[in-house]
Amino acid sequence: MKAKDIMNKDVIYAELPNTRDYVLELFKKHGISAVPVLKEGKLAGIVTRKDILRKIEEDQLALLMTPNPKYVTPDTDFYQVVGILATTHFRRLPVAENGELVGIITVRDVIEIIGEMGIEKSIANYIKTTTVCVWEETPLNVAGEIMRIANTEACPVLDSSARVVGIIDEKILLTETLIEDFIESREYVSSSDIDDTWAWDGVRDYAVKYFEVSVIKLPKEPVKDYMKKPVFANLQTSVSKVAREMCRNDLDYIPVLDANDRFVGLISDKDVLNSITEIGESLVPSQS
Repeated sequence: MKAKDIMNKDVIYAELPNTRDYVLELFKKHGISAVPVLKEGKLAGIVTRKDILRKIEEDQLALLMTPNPKYVTPDTDFYQVVGILATTHFRRLPVAENGELVGIITVRDVIEIIGEMGIEKSIANYIKTTTVCVWEETPLNVAGEIMRIANTEACPVLDSSARVVGIIDEKILLTETLIEDFIESREYVSSSDIDDTWAWDGVRDYAVKYFEVSVIKLPKEPVKDYMKKPVFANLQTSVSKVAREMCRNDLDYIPVLDANDRFVGLISDKDVLNSITEIGESLVPSQS
């Protein structure tokens, strides 16, 4: 299987020159979090919501985007694609041929394929057994700060009986609406008589290093108003079944319970990718 067999050919993209507001509109309209950027028809970069937060004072797309992004070709092997997505922070890979964008592959595209592969080995060796949980009444802004301090992108949500009743993750927190509100509030402060640039730069640089969403003024309503309802797995659940559940329920994380329905860990879509990289490695001839 090659990249061309799984890539999305109908790619949403932005062209240079362009602005932050245009990109945010694309994100909102299509429900996405990143787009490739073209210059004169050639792949020039990629821009994400995090890029916008990292350069909150910048409006020009050329300065917001990450230039020269990692990409694959249509003939790149499926397991090479999996390896790149599993071992890097990328959640999407442009597919380019002779510099021209011809498709894009996301983590979810690969998860869908894994769900169809019938991989029966269990997820037991791939879950994260150390994680941070929050109570369902925890204010969302406090949950965001907990996630920043813990350097985690997801938290199980517990009720008063210590049962997992939801998941709060970076995708939920990092919405276009909050980014727009935050940009507007920063621009208002910047145009006022209060010169706090030095303080803002220090906070921003520190926060972005660990968890970008912490620079947003998150609402103070409880996390239960924002969390996703969980779908559970157990230690014997197969890799492909977890992949199917992620796709069916639009989840990037699934809580794992033991035989007594106690929480024992999380498995993410990236963990699922890692679980099959050894299959790809076994297909590479050994060097003698």
